[in-house]
Amino acid sequence: MQSKTLHDERVKTIVVISCVIFAVLMVLALIVSLVSLASASARKANLERQLSELNIRIEQGMSDREYYKSDEYIEMIAREYLNMKGKDEITFVGK
Repeated sequence: MQSKTLHDERVKTIVVISCVIFAVLMVLALIVSLVSLASASARKANLERQLSELNIRIEQGMSDREYYKSDEYIEMIAREYLNMKGKDEITFVGK
Protein backbone atom coordinates (compact mmCIF):
# COMPACT_ATOMS: atom_id res chain seq x y z
CA MET A 1 0.00 0.00 0.00
CA GLN A 2 2.79 2.33 0.91
CA SER A 3 4.56 1.71 -2.38
CA LYS A 4 1.38 2.62 -4.28
CA THR A 5 1.15 6.00 -2.50
CA LEU A 6 4.86 6.56 -3.14
CA HIS A 7 4.30 5.70 -6.80
CA ASP A 8 1.30 8.06 -6.95
CA GLU A 9 3.40 10.86 -5.42
CA ARG A 10 6.12 10.35 -8.02
CA VAL A 11 3.57 10.40 -10.83
CA LYS A 12 2.05 13.61 -9.44
CA THR A 13 5.49 15.18 -9.17
CA ILE A 14 6.36 14.19 -12.75
CA VAL A 15 3.03 15.54 -14.03
CA VAL A 16 3.47 18.84 -12.16
CA ILE A 17 7.05 19.26 -13.41
CA SER A 18 5.93 18.44 -16.94
CA CYS A 19 3.12 21.00 -16.74
CA VAL A 20 5.52 23.65 -15.42
CA ILE A 21 8.03 22.94 -18.20
CA PHE A 22 5.22 23.04 -20.78
CA ALA A 23 3.96 26.36 -19.38
CA VAL A 24 7.47 27.85 -19.47
CA LEU A 25 7.91 26.71 -23.07
CA MET A 26 4.54 28.22 -24.02
CA VAL A 27 5.49 31.55 -22.39
CA LEU A 28 8.82 31.53 -24.25
CA ALA A 29 7.02 30.79 -27.53
CA LEU A 30 4.62 33.66 -26.82
CA ILE A 31 7.50 36.05 -26.15
CA VAL A 32 9.29 35.01 -29.35
CA SER A 33 6.07 35.47 -31.32
CA LEU A 34 5.46 38.92 -29.84
CA VAL A 35 9.01 40.02 -30.68
CA SER A 36 8.60 38.67 -34.19
CA LEU A 37 5.26 40.47 -34.55
CA ALA A 38 6.77 43.75 -33.36
CA SER A 39 9.61 43.36 -35.83
CA ALA A 40 7.19 42.62 -38.66
CA SER A 41 5.07 45.64 -37.72
CA ALA A 42 8.11 47.90 -37.75
CA ARG A 43 9.17 46.49 -41.12
CA LYS A 44 5.66 47.01 -42.49
CA ALA A 45 5.65 50.64 -41.32
CA ASN A 46 9.06 51.17 -42.93
CA LEU A 47 7.92 49.62 -46.21
CA GLU A 48 4.75 51.73 -46.23
CA ARG A 49 6.87 54.85 -45.71
CA GLN A 50 9.15 53.82 -48.58
CA LEU A 51 6.12 53.15 -50.79
CA SER A 52 4.76 56.59 -50.01
CA GLU A 53 8.11 58.20 -50.87
CA LEU A 54 8.33 56.23 -54.12
CA ASN A 55 4.78 57.23 -55.09
CA ILE A 56 5.72 60.88 -54.53
CA ARG A 57 8.83 60.42 -56.69
CA ILE A 58 6.73 58.78 -59.41
CA GLU A 59 4.26 61.66 -59.38
CA GLN A 60 7.15 64.15 -59.55
CA GLY A 61 8.67 62.19 -62.44
CA MET A 62 5.39 62.22 -64.32
CA SER A 63 5.12 65.97 -63.77
CA ASP A 64 8.71 66.47 -64.96
CA ARG A 65 8.02 64.28 -67.97
CA GLU A 66 5.08 66.44 -68.99
CA TYR A 67 7.27 69.54 -68.61
CA TYR A 68 10.07 68.02 -70.69
CA LYS A 69 7.57 67.33 -73.47
CA SER A 70 6.33 70.94 -73.47
CA ASP A 71 7.26 73.55 -76.06
CA GLU A 72 8.47 75.84 -73.26
CA TYR A 73 11.17 73.35 -72.20
CA ILE A 74 12.22 72.58 -75.76
CA GLU A 75 12.55 76.28 -76.52
CA MET A 76 14.61 76.86 -73.36
CA ILE A 77 17.01 74.03 -74.26
CA ALA A 78 17.32 75.29 -77.83
CA ARG A 79 18.16 78.81 -76.66
CA GLU A 80 20.53 77.94 -73.80
CA TYR A 81 22.40 74.89 -75.04
CA LEU A 82 22.07 74.95 -78.81
CA ASN A 83 22.50 78.73 -79.26
CA MET A 84 19.37 78.93 -81.38
CA LYS A 85 17.07 81.91 -81.61
CA GLY A 86 13.35 82.24 -82.04
CA LYS A 87 11.56 83.44 -85.11
CA ASP A 88 11.90 87.24 -85.64
CA GLU A 89 14.52 87.53 -82.87
CA ILE A 90 17.85 89.28 -83.04
CA THR A 91 20.73 87.89 -81.03
CA PHE A 92 22.82 90.26 -79.01
CA VAL A 93 26.37 89.43 -78.00
CA GLY A 94 27.96 91.66 -75.40
CA LYS A 95 31.62 92.57 -75.35
